[in-house]
Parts: sequence; structure tokens; C-alpha cells
Amino acid sequence: MSRVTFLRLFIGLFGIVFIILTFWLSAYFHLSVSTKIVIVLAFALATIFAEFIIAIDNLEKRLKATFPSLELSIKEQIAINETIMLYNRLKKKKTDIATKIALADFEKIHLLLKQAEKGGDFIFHDIYAAKSIILGELKPGQSFKVASNLVEPFYWKSGKDMTEHTRQNYRQAKRGIRIERVFILKNGDDLSKMEEIMAEQSKNNIDVFYVFQDSLNKMMPYASFAISEELSIGIISHREDLLGKITITSNNEIITELAWEFDNIKKQSNKFSVEKNI
Repeated sequence: MSRVTFLRLFIGLFGIVFIILTFWLSAYFHLSVSTKIVIVLAFALATIFAEFIIAIDNLEKRLKATFPSLELSIKEQIAINETIMLYNRLKKKKTDIATKIALADFEKIHLLLKQAEKGGDFIFHDIYAAKSIILGELKPGQSFKVASNLVEPFYWKSGKDMTEHTRQNYRQAKRGIRIERVFILKNGDDLSKMEEIMAEQSKNNIDVFYVFQDSLNKMMPYASFAISEELSIGIISHREDLLGKITITSNNEIITELAWEFDNIKKQSNKFSVEKNI
């Protein structure tokens, strides 16, 4: 039974009881006919008002069902409307190959959102944005575990997205979020290049480890990955040279497996210590 149906039945039942009570009280207290009419009219007006509220509620629901963007904030509505207008304009450029490619990628968004709604894995195109969203959702006491192949200093110090990602790591670690990061290095040259980055992260309350690929005994299942077990979310990078295409997963079995892989990789890693590496 819907809320509207229940409310209408309640008003109807209450109305019957109210009318019976009105006539009973009028006989008991010897109320005049005019007084009884005023009481009944007052209840009738209250019923009309209740129906008016129900009608407005139904209209609002129908409008939101027809125009789902109404449920969004004004800022989000403006962004979506602008996107639709752009899409319509670009659809008219039938001879523009670059536009066709952009539209083809845009049309995949619908499939991506459907996958996310069902809790399935999906492809995302910005590793920094994905990690930043997860970091932003974590609360003090929760953890973020990363097996990282970002072993070039520019991954942490170049560009707005990269530097903001670095600063967000430090802010969240300071708030009490436990960030553990294992850097997967190829050789000693990588260690030399990354020493400054690892020292900075270690000084900013991040548990930093490093390990050489050769010592992992082929345990590394992906180029890199990051997980939060508390949020049941994981980011997987399948290739070292393809940071712009990652898999987002909320599959509990995969996240549990990645947590087990991370613990095993960490056991074979070296804890980075600033004093030790000075």
C-alpha cells in the first residue's frame, strides 16, 4: 500500500469517526445546528487541504519521474543541461571525425553508470580523481592500502591533479587515516630517484615501503592497485604505462584477494625510514 493510499484511507476513516462524534457530542451538549454545520465545514476544509497537499506531492513525484534532473542541485542541473546542449550541437557535426570519437566515448557513460548501479566493475579514466574520491570519503581510523607503480617523481610533483593528490594524502594522514604505500621499484636507480618522495611521504605520517619487482616471486597480480576494505572499493591498474585506464571494483571477493596480496607484498618489502636512508 502506498503512502498516499494509506493517508486517504486514514482521512476517510477519521472523517466517519469525526462525523459520528460530532452528532453524538451535539446531542450530549445540545449544540445548535449552526455549530454542527461549522464543525463539519471545518473538517471538510481540513480534508480538502489534505487532498491538496497529496495532489502537490503526487505532482512533484510525477515531475521528478519525467524530469529526473530536478532531484539534483541547481549546480548539477546546470552542468547536465549544458552537457545535453553540447551533445545536441555536436550531433549535428556529422562530418567531424574527432566529434564522432568524442560522442562515442560519451555514449559509454550510460553503460558505466549502469554497471556502477549494479555494483559491477567498470573502467575509469583518471587514477588521481579516483584515489582522491576514496581518500576524501575515509574517516579517521580507516585505511588506504596502495601497491604503487608511480615511481617517477613527476607523478607526485607535476601538474595540478598530481600535486593536489599528494597534498590530500598528507591532509588525510594527519587526520588519522592510515595510509600504507608500497612502491614497486625496478632497480636501484628507481630507489635513488624516489628517495626524496618517499622521505617526504614518511615525514607526513604515511607508512612507506619499497620492494624490487624481482623479489616479489611473481606475486604482483597487476601493475598497481589501491584498496579500502572499510569502503569496499578498489582501484586496479593493469599496465604500468596506462594510468589513464583503470578498473574500479566493489566486488568483495576481489577486494579481499587484493588485501591478501597487499599483505604478502608488504611482508617482502622494506620499511622506508628517513633516518636509515639519510
